[in-house]
Amino acid sequence: MNRNEQLKNDALDIINTAIRAADPFDSTAAILRQLNFDPDKRLTVFSVGKAAIPMARAAESVLGGRIAKGLAVTKYGHTGDFRSDIFEVIEAAHPVSDGNSILAAQTALDIACSLGAGEILLVLLSGGGSALFEKSVIPAEMQRDITRRLLARGADISDVNAVRRRLSLVKGGRLAAAAYPARVVTVALSDVLGNDRSVIASGITVREPLSDKEFADTVKKYLPEYAETLASLDGGTDIMINDGGYYFAGDVEILCSAARRRAEELGCEVADFACDITGEARDVAAEKLDNLGNIKGKRAYIYGGETTVTLRGGGRGGRNQEMALAAAVKLRGRENIVFASAGSDGTDGPTDAAGGIADGDTYELMRSRGVDPEAELLDNNSYFALDAADSLIVTGPTGTNVNDITLILTDF
Repeated sequence: MNRNEQLKNDALDIINTAIRAADPFDSTAAILRQLNFDPDKRLTVFSVGKAAIPMARAAESVLGGRIAKGLAVTKYGHTGDFRSDIFEVIEAAHPVSDGNSILAAQTALDIACSLGAGEILLVLLSGGGSALFEKSVIPAEMQRDITRRLLARGADISDVNAVRRRLSLVKGGRLAAAAYPARVVTVALSDVLGNDRSVIASGITVREPLSDKEFADTVKKYLPEYAETLASLDGGTDIMINDGGYYFAGDVEILCSAARRRAEELGCEVADFACDITGEARDVAAEKLDNLGNIKGKRAYIYGGETTVTLRGGGRGGRNQEMALAAAVKLRGRENIVFASAGSDGTDGPTDAAGGIADGDTYELMRSRGVDPEAELLDNNSYFALDAADSLIVTGPTGTNVNDITLILTDF
């Protein structure tokens, strides 16, 4: 096996190890044990997001028969073999909501509104909840169009969810308000850099933090055609919530730290490490590769975070695949460097791939199979290009969601 192939194998090993370490079952179960709920009170439990199923499993394991009613809402294909006598499961669409997203939100609202004083609503949140769980104050198709435009124009998750909150009857704390006066306890697996509670699943248990002016500025930046339509939306800052506490089951640091440990076990010296990368995907990939240098020995450069893609073409892919394709162009002909990037949830954009991997041979392999890498990058068609070179990373649904892991390995 040549050094490039060994580096590729090591990169995939590190990524898979990191994703396994971010499984939320154990951390969620640990928090629920520490919360020490009154054994005489039964709880209502909502688990919402791409990690809804392992978090629901943790609730069943710890709380068992003390759960009076359970609802789990996750992405299509993420339920796996989960079967429960406690949790009703609804699968819905991501990243743009669909009819099942509305069904899930309405089901939760109906249950929340039935709760009274002295009762407890436990909400288990993970990334993806914003799209999977939605009931809008505007027509559903308009809400979907707004989401598509935000994503296509390169808005980051904070800006996307700032708009989503104002459009929603469940976000910005409105679900928790519907449960008032019941006490609402939240446990979250964060896919948001900085762990902003109002951004994780669009803050369905957290009051809207933005002023009307801040919201208007976001709309003007990304949605000028909707500025007049959205100008009168109420932020809902005066809602009543009985807040029983907000706890974190994990975030991107778990992912990055596990990647670091595994890289070191494989004999790498970690030359750069950060858990907060953002920016335009293709530019971030190029910048990281430009800054490598030529240090002798086996080195690992480990990054966690969430980049964005501004759509310029009509192709298919995701931010991690776009980074990998940009890396393939940048690495053309270079030896002993591998670039890999993957979403911890196992899905990158509207595809079945988690991300992609590239080395110095990937570019010419694409060309030999009839693919023009630069043209496909311009068309945002990274899935097609990487697939042609057998360079997609496909994990299937992972049951977690703590941002993305990006990795560069070198051996000069």
